[in-house]
Amino acid sequence: MIKVSLPLLALAFTTITSIAQENYKVNTEISSVEWIGRKVTGQHSGVIELKNGSYVFENNLISKGEFIINMQSIKINDIEDKGQNEKLRNHIISPDFFAVKNHPTGKLTVIKSEKHEADKLKVFADLEIKGISKHIEFDVTLLKDSAKMVAVGEVDINRTEYDIRYGSGSFFDNLGDKVIKDFFKIKFKVAAIQQ
Repeated sequence: MIKVSLPLLALAFTTITSIAQENYKVNTEISSVEWIGRKVTGQHSGVIELKNGSYVFENNLISKGEFIINMQSIKINDIEDKGQNEKLRNHIISPDFFAVKNHPTGKLTVIKSEKHEADKLKVFADLEIKGISKHIEFDVTLLKDSAKMVAVGEVDINRTEYDIRYGSGSFFDNLGDKVIKDFFKIKFKVAAIQQ
């Protein structure tokens, strides 16, 4: 009969747990988040920065995480004219849209994830914009190499759920070709390093 002491068993369990659980911190310098907003007559696109972020990778799943979005960093990429670019940006950061002065950051809190395909996960999270938190789900493709990981994906967000109703055909009549679509798209490539 083989005897195993309780301290030795506890040490073995701790070692197994630490191997299965990895902590990652987002590298904001090489991560990118692109937004695309659509209207009847076309669309606008730009970028926004992550302020910071971290998550736990456990048993090949993202078990939890938190990402802070710098709402003050909103930029527009598709308007070359400096004056027109600034005019649209000022409108986007105004109370008509994201009210950045009162809500300088947004937050994505990952609750859990599930295996979707070989290298894909379905992520379940809460997204907070303008102090309003709503549940969202989206797919990510994970590219893992040693202590580095990149998560790539996209998600459609219903802006009206965050009290952003300006130009919405769901709330206002007779807007004609001035209607702005309720959903905007976020495309992301988030790079992280194991801690």
